[in-house]
Amino acid sequence: MGLDYRFVTVIPNEHRERMYEYIKNNGALFDSGCTVIHFPMDSFILKYLEGGYDWKPHYDQEEIEKHIEPDGKASIGCIYIKEREQPGGELEVSLTAATTDMSLLFRDSFSISKWFVQMSIELNSILTYLDKEDDGVRILFYQGAPVQLDLSSDTHLGNLRDRFLPLVQDFARRYEHFEDR
Repeated sequence: MGLDYRFVTVIPNEHRERMYEYIKNNGALFDSGCTVIHFPMDSFILKYLEGGYDWKPHYDQEEIEKHIEPDGKASIGCIYIKEREQPGGELEVSLTAATTDMSLLFRDSFSISKWFVQMSIELNSILTYLDKEDDGVRILFYQGAPVQLDLSSDTHLGNLRDRFLPLVQDFARRYEHFEDR
């Protein structure tokens, strides 16, 4: 089985319709639970469109042009959307890559990460992160502010819930700038 990286955002339940409007304004939604999002082009997106994550890139200009919108943005999809109600009136929405190559694109593209941060700002997201399965997580947004917190390792991190809180607590105890002066 391939990689299934996903961006996850937690939003107030009342912002559900705004989220779908935001996605529609930046791409297309389909009844199948799939979306195509138009992301600003960057070198990683171009690499992806050229088949650069595959063992044999195709460099087919005609194929690449099918995915470039008139405004220069790249259409990336199918991205699967799934919702899960959370306690306290929150909604967790995951946008999952359809292929391993798309998962690698999610991991690498600065443009895609910035798009999710912008969406998080627009929707007043509580938390937005990239779930890289056993390879860790990259937190992009937390309570009104962009952040860059990458929890990853050369070995599988396993259950982040068991490892993350002690890691942050240990760091907070030892980081000198958290001390009152």
